[in-house]
Amino acid sequence: MTPLVFTLLSCGLVFLVNSATLVTSGTYTVTDEAWFEVTVKDHQNPENDFQGRFTVALFGETAPMTVMNFVALVKGYKKRNKSVPSYVASYSYKDSPIHRIVPDLLIQMGDVTRADGTGGISIFGERFNDENFVLSHRSPGWVSMANHGPNTNASQFFILLTKARWLDGHHVVFGKVVRGFDVVGRLGEVPTNEQTAWPLHRVRIVDCGVNSLEKRYDLAESQLDDTRDL
Repeated sequence: MTPLVFTLLSCGLVFLVNSATLVTSGTYTVTDEAWFEVTVKDHQNPENDFQGRFTVALFGETAPMTVMNFVALVKGYKKRNKSVPSYVASYSYKDSPIHRIVPDLLIQMGDVTRADGTGGISIFGERFNDENFVLSHRSPGWVSMANHGPNTNASQFFILLTKARWLDGHHVVFGKVVRGFDVVGRLGEVPTNEQTAWPLHRVRIVDCGVNSLEKRYDLAESQLDDTRDL
């Protein structure tokens, strides 16, 4: 099939652009992989307990600042208190809750300070700016920064359970689940409070880490909307 051709008007000039060139080189280059071990604990019905792992591919060439922050928090980030130099605070996604599950939409986590969805911190300070909006909330499995408005990124992030392009331009997308989306799907089925989306079971990240990649790799166009394991 011949790619669509778009006509762009600028300063009275007409440019013909092949749609295949609109995605620049490196847009879907995976620079890092982060894995998350998660558990669901149903204290009333322990037979419903669940544990699983999923892996997120990170696009560090497209969103380098966002990925740098994310990787640091996966590994564990230590910050010295300026007022009390002898005190060093540690922040990590490990042992933090998955605090918000919106059925058929998203799963949110990453509050490493208050653990209730109201906190978070970044390696750049309390908040950092939106890096760009190059990547789209195009399908299930894409990973994006949660925020409280423009330029309020910290540590919280969410994983899509469905396409949500209406979030484009409002949240920075920086990764995609490439293994274990079945685990993400199980998390999305955890019952929640209808008003707050807070899980009714105890859902946590019990461990996390960064895979050692021999080299960077690119996701093919056919893999961008595929939830099967790579």
